Amino acid sequence: MLIPILVLSALFIGWNYYDVMWWIKWYRIVEEHHLTGLLNLYRLCRLPDCKVPYPPLAFLIFVSIYAIALLLPALFRPLILKLFLVLIPGLLIYKIMVKLKGKDIGLIWLISIPFLQILFALQFDVIVACMIFVSVYMFLKDRIDVSAVSLGLATLVKHVAVILLPFYLLVLKLRGGAKNVYRFLFIYLALTGGIILPFFISTPREFIDHVLLFHSSRAPQDLTFWAIPSIILGNNISSVQHYIDNLWLFFFSICYILLFTLFYSQIKKHGIETSCKLLPIYISILLLLYITMNKIGNLNYMVWFVPTALLALKREHITTLYRLTATIGLVGALTYAFMLYIPPAAVNAPMFIVEDLAYWNARALIAQSINYYIFYIASVLQSVLAYMASFIYTPTDFVSEVPIFRVLYIHRSAIVVASLMSTQILLTILLVTLINWIKEYL
Repeated sequence: MLIPILVLSALFIGWNYYDVMWWIKWYRIVEEHHLTGLLNLYRLCRLPDCKVPYPPLAFLIFVSIYAIALLLPALFRPLILKLFLVLIPGLLIYKIMVKLKGKDIGLIWLISIPFLQILFALQFDVIVACMIFVSVYMFLKDRIDVSAVSLGLATLVKHVAVILLPFYLLVLKLRGGAKNVYRFLFIYLALTGGIILPFFISTPREFIDHVLLFHSSRAPQDLTFWAIPSIILGNNISSVQHYIDNLWLFFFSICYILLFTLFYSQIKKHGIETSCKLLPIYISILLLLYITMNKIGNLNYMVWFVPTALLALKREHITTLYRLTATIGLVGALTYAFMLYIPPAAVNAPMFIVEDLAYWNARALIAQSINYYIFYIASVLQSVLAYMASFIYTPTDFVSEVPIFRVLYIHRSAIVVASLMSTQILLTILLVTLINWIKEYL
């Protein structure tokens, strides 16, 4: 009973309007310019007033689904978007997980904090997680073509998935020689290149600006060690940003090479038959390594590795995985989101968005993110919450009545840094734990 309640609550409460508002701009450009607008979206969506920081499949999916959502009243539009972008790919993972690991493991996926977090906030990350999961699953079943297509689709939504490619190719090389390597690589490149090329040819400079340079030039943010200067300095981070912009890539590259070398040496030492057991857990570790070391400490990304980790791990390890990911989500993501929005909204102060190096109206963002009918329904169901009915149109005003929020606003930087440090420690513990478990799969 708990699972349907959690899922339904997440579907109806609202969305993260800060992200969604950029996506709606994509639709409006396409609506105005039609096919020309779609093909030239990277040019017509001009930074910093509009941004398309994803490969083409992300906006192709959103524009199509949002066109359907607009046929319904505004109340149901978040529901339609969450249904297609989050719930359906999540249920596909569940269906495969039940087949492979049993219903109990499938249910653990559905109540995992990383999945519920995306269901509440709305993002493309469950699609990415689903495509990576399907890719690994099909690879293990020797469905190489389908695996390559699925990995390509993940890359076309968020290009981070490309970091997994060398691990696939290594296994194929050791198992079947060059033929399968070329086959997998050809399908992957044909799919990704075939979809990206028209947009790149149409607007090459703008494509690079949005998809690559935007990420490399943005200041570190959210729950990563690299973001501590951003939290302390605020919009003054621009004065030191060039020193730390892409420093994380150096350390990540070293760890990536070490992980790849360890993967290769273990397969060579213990035999090629171990590759099927090792690939899923190494894919999980690599994704978690990227999440931990990235200068963008967005815990939405946690959902990428959870399905593959559930597939890879033994039952006795899955409970530990669930507890650690849940703790990271509650200590990190929930605390950070609360401190980012609520204290500024309570004192009617602007909130600093590192991604834009600009201040936004916290109350306006919260009001746009919450389904106002939630307050109305709460007032009907519980008389103790009846007073909230008067705030249906300004649902954040009530927080200003609580003095503790002013205290939290004054000390918000220290609290966020403490949450950040706790999150990074927990991520490191989880990463080390996964690496230590590798020996049990040899």
